[in-house]
Parts: sequence; C-alpha cells; structure tokens
Amino acid sequence: MGVPPMKTQDLLPAKKAQEITNIFLRLLRLLRPNIPSCPIPSARATIPAMFAFLRGIIARKDAQRVELDVNGVGYALLVPERITHKLSIDAPATLLTYCYIREDAFQLYGFLREEERALFKTLLGVSGVGPKAALSILSAMSVQEIGRAILENDVKAFTRISGIGTKGAQRIILEMKAKLGQDTELSVLLGEAPEPTADTDDVIAALCALGCTLPEARKAAARARQGLPADAPDEEVVKAALRSLAKT
Repeated sequence: MGVPPMKTQDLLPAKKAQEITNIFLRLLRLLRPNIPSCPIPSARATIPAMFAFLRGIIARKDAQRVELDVNGVGYALLVPERITHKLSIDAPATLLTYCYIREDAFQLYGFLREEERALFKTLLGVSGVGPKAALSILSAMSVQEIGRAILENDVKAFTRISGIGTKGAQRIILEMKAKLGQDTELSVLLGEAPEPTADTDDVIAALCALGCTLPEARKAAARARQGLPADAPDEEVVKAALRSLAKT
C-alpha cells in the first residue's frame, strides 16, 4: 500500500518559510561582497559595526537622512538632524557609521564624531530605547547637553523630545546614570570626570603609601594643587598636601 500523497495546503507553510529564508539569504549575499569582514548573521542578530566609516560626497539630504556617494555607490544613512545642518550637498564628508540589522530592518546610521556614535550605541542599551528614539535624542541635544540632563536629573529635557514621555525620560536618566557609574569612558564622554585613584594619580599614590586613606589623599591633593602652579612637580604637591593634612 503506497504512501498517500500530501495535500497542497500541508506543503504551503513549508514553501513559504523556505521562500522567506531564500530571500533573506539572497539579500545578505548581495551585501556580503561589499562587507568582506562581516559574517552572515542570524535573523535576530545585531551587527554594531559593519563599516567603520564612509567617505564620499553628499548627494542628497533631508532632515535626518543623507545619501553619500562613495565612488559611484550611493549609501543612505540616517543621521541626527544636528549633523544634517552641518553637511552641504556636493561637499565631501566622512561619516562614522553604525549598522543596525533586524529581521525587518537593515539601516546605516552616520555621525561626525566618535562620542556621538558611542552615545548612540549606549542609548540603544537603555530599556525601551530603539534607534528612532536614540536618533531623536541626538537630534534635539548635543552630547554635552545630554550629559548635563542626565547628571542633573532633567526629565523635561527628554520629555520635550517627540515620542519620549515622563516614564521613558526617567528610565533613560536612571539607566544612563547606572552606566555612568560603571563606564569611565562614558563618564568622560558626558563631562563627568572620574575621581582620581592611586592608579591614575602619582600624588594620591604617594599619600596613600604614607598612610592616608583614599578620600583623605584625594582631598589633600586637591587642596594642595589649588595653591600651586599647574605645572608644579609631584614632589611639591605631596609636600603641600602633607602640610595641609598636618593642620587638620
């Protein structure tokens, strides 16, 4: 007795799934020759850096989008509106890039400075913040303004941006502050200088070796430097710090 033939409707879902897979793979193969260092991602992969930067001529631009002519190949990039204003059509430009890939999206984002790109990537790590919201934030405020808003708990600075409500603004501030505490580079990026330690300051290291606690060494070094020239040698700063400690 032979195996009964499968019905067409039984095969349809499998065919559709295969067609979708084939289309996705063909798209990736078309892109792959121009991206030799990029492995083929899974459907849910995010590849943060497929291109380090693109250099070419601005062919077209609008509020948050530019088309960059790179040796005859046109690349469409989404950019913060603040950057668009600085770019001129037919003028050369170099844009640092971030590549965002999802099942339904393949998009390049462009930036003029590394701190803009770094902050964009960090914002993507905040719960509920996607590329559209991160781009809107960088369009509305400079890196320094964003840093000040975070450090000063300025919820209104974020709620003025379309698509960001009070809860979203509070979450951005809370999570970015947590990241500030963990990431020294981000602290510097947003204008919050990290506190010196014995590993980064020779004066503090010397004071700690002489028996000071780290907080005492920081305060004494700061007081000593206030009364000395900026180019004073470390030995003089240590002596001045010890004198200030003796008075307390």
